[in-house]
Amino acid sequence: MVMVLAVIKLGLIFALPGQKNQEEMQPVEQKNPMLETRLALAAPGDNNEVDVAEVEEKDIPREVQRLREREAELDRRERNLRDLEKELDEKLEELRALQAEVDEMLKQADVVRDEKIAHLVNVYSNMEPPQAAAVLETLNEDIAVKVLAGMRGREAGDILTNVNPQKAARLSEMLTDLQLPFIER
Repeated sequence: MVMVLAVIKLGLIFALPGQKNQEEMQPVEQKNPMLETRLALAAPGDNNEVDVAEVEEKDIPREVQRLREREAELDRRERNLRDLEKELDEKLEELRALQAEVDEMLKQADVVRDEKIAHLVNVYSNMEPPQAAAVLETLNEDIAVKVLAGMRGREAGDILTNVNPQKAARLSEMLTDLQLPFIER
């Protein structure tokens, strides 16, 4: 790309009005690299003579126009990329706000769940152990474990003695694996 620009610049220097004749500006032994490349690419055995001045005059404006069009296209793409980047930044900010909202909602849900578990702990603690055991056996094991974890050890033990031995063993194992923050009683 730099080479093409340099060749175009040299061509423009030669083509500008008011400048010295091309022969005066460029010694005979210097050659235009762009022209040399085009001549080298010409098919061997081509009998047509190529006029150097004619090739330069025709090619330079086309190359300049092509480069201007390319520059305009690149500018358009750059603007589009900036617009897309701005849009992505806005979407990212919206997502961050939504994530913060969801996190807050989850915290509130955890608080509500903990309050409900605390209420169940209170209810089961105030029941007779055989009644509490009968109801506890029908509960989802995860909830039953959380309720038992919230009770004092003696209360939970009294209830577990009235629970089916296999279920009591599973609940006890789950209690040891449970990682709950302490619930205030």
